[in-house]
Amino acid sequence: MNTKISFWLIPSKEDRAFFQRIIDNLAQEYDAPSFTPHVTIYSGEYTPDDNPVALIEESIKEVKSFSLKVENLGYTEEFTKTLFVQFLPCATLSHISENIRSSSSKPSNYILNPHLSLIYRQLNKTIKKNLTDSLSLNKSDVLFDEVQAISTPALIKTKEDVASWQTICTRKLQK
Repeated sequence: MNTKISFWLIPSKEDRAFFQRIIDNLAQEYDAPSFTPHVTIYSGEYTPDDNPVALIEESIKEVKSFSLKVENLGYTEEFTKTLFVQFLPCATLSHISENIRSSSSKPSNYILNPHLSLIYRQLNKTIKKNLTDSLSLNKSDVLFDEVQAISTPALIKTKEDVASWQTICTRKLQK
């Protein structure tokens, strides 16, 4: 099985708890997997030449905790983007993503699209539309203060694929 490494931006303690409650409630209601709230910074093929700890540490040097501005709630047919919070582009996030890409031994064609998924599950359009209409975020921006490297299957299409994720390392951003 091919493995890839995904680098995640993790919300601060308060924002993480807020999103974790939503993710856990939706997971329970729709028999979906629970997962850590995150924004994928970069994702690519794992090679033994890559050192995820070094990639993170080099990419976040001198980066302080920062916020992303909420654009809207959205949904797609994609399993890992069923229902999500879309964020506006951010120069700091783009900088981190590009640093990881350029330092990777086999850079991928990953396109940064800052969003935080709330559920991974095939749902019909009516349910997704009703969820986006009924969910109230009451947040205009979300604070992020941590980066993680996660080992994942190359394709993520099932609850079991999500359950197989493994955290490789975690690094805090400067205050």
